[in-house]
Amino acid sequence: MTTPMRIRIELALLAAVSLAACGRSEATAYIGATLWDGSGGPPVPNTVIVVEDGNIRAIGAAGAVTIPRGASEMYLNGKWVIPGLVDAHIHLERWTLPRFVAYGVTSVRELGGSLDDVLAMREDVELGSVLGPRLFTSGAMLDAPPATWPDAIEVPSTHEARQAIDRLTLLGATQAKVYAKIDEPLLAAILDEATTLQLPIAGHLGKVDAVTAARLGITSIEHLTGLIEAMAAYPDRYFRAHDDFFAGWNLTERAWTTFDSASIARTAAALVQYGTTVVPTLVLHEAWSRLTDQDYIGGLDLSAVPDSIRVAWNVPDLVRRARLTNSDFQAFRRSRPYQDRFVRLYHRAGGKIAAGTDAPNQLLAPGASLHDELTLLVRAGLSPEEALLAATRDAAQLFHADSIGVLKPGAVADFIVLNANPLADIRNSRDIDLVVLRGTLYSPSVILERN
Repeated sequence: MTTPMRIRIELALLAAVSLAACGRSEATAYIGATLWDGSGGPPVPNTVIVVEDGNIRAIGAAGAVTIPRGASEMYLNGKWVIPGLVDAHIHLERWTLPRFVAYGVTSVRELGGSLDDVLAMREDVELGSVLGPRLFTSGAMLDAPPATWPDAIEVPSTHEARQAIDRLTLLGATQAKVYAKIDEPLLAAILDEATTLQLPIAGHLGKVDAVTAARLGITSIEHLTGLIEAMAAYPDRYFRAHDDFFAGWNLTERAWTTFDSASIARTAAALVQYGTTVVPTLVLHEAWSRLTDQDYIGGLDLSAVPDSIRVAWNVPDLVRRARLTNSDFQAFRRSRPYQDRFVRLYHRAGGKIAAGTDAPNQLLAPGASLHDELTLLVRAGLSPEEALLAATRDAAQLFHADSIGVLKPGAVADFIVLNANPLADIRNSRDIDLVVLRGTLYSPSVILERN
């Protein structure tokens, strides 16, 4: 960032603080950028975005927008503006909050963690005591006993499954997540209760196939889970394998190569008819196939991950606990093109795709890994624009938020200023100059310097 731009940012921030102290707000006009608004329409050159009280007051071509008298003006000639990105699958840790923002991720969909910790972080972000993205929270995931993870809510019966949904709704969860040991009767009860309460349900499936889960009304399918079971003529051995998390995960990761394009296409078409969103987290599958690949690890942007976190990741211990061998990694890498093929065929058939990462699990840096996911979605067959829609408008639809993921009058003022055109090359989504979150301007480099 150039020194003049840094000075302008600091002055803008000082002015905002001074005005807030006086009990009044001032509009800011961002002038001259090419705008891609996330609606699916074409980019618009030379635009004006007027921001006031954390929302977009007016937006459009320069000649069609009136700049309010007294508004601050920031010129963005030669820049691109896109909506703030949405990571549709993360696990929340306090250290990740500012780092998401530094990489242009202004909203996240949290899918499983300590309920008390998640609620405390959500409150801190909402009060402004901590810089972080907008949090759409699940809290503890639902699993059948014995639960895979210690912070999950165990639901041994359909009655207790319904009670768990009631409790999460009362605590203000945006959605709930079911985990790998939930079987069809439990899932049916959960989805019935959630439908009554209008609570979306995300599924990391194991003992229910994806098409059955979609038929029952699940909102989203995470990590491509349940698809192998849906394609298999006899899925029982896969269902049984999920009694042990790593056994089930590794078996299904290897199994993709046993299904041909016709089987994958049939399953994609069956799933599309139910309107289910798929959150493929291709970056997770890629990382899982390359846990011991030092060339791959060396190419990741882990610069914002604290050293203590990298040590805590303890990848060698994960490899040991998951009982992985070199032949496993080779098999996982052979599966990757098949996973990409499903994403491509599902999207072409009209299926909904949302971009998510599973950050901050091993090798999945908060913020940076979402840009990796965009690159992988393009490699799978989406256009750069379609990949961006998966990380903006389409991801926001998972929590029924029509003022997030798009830039329009009345929407929240969450957007990114880029130095280059992301529609020409998706890698340009990483070239972030400025981030606007809740109407406040931030420099990514300053965020990372202070956190």
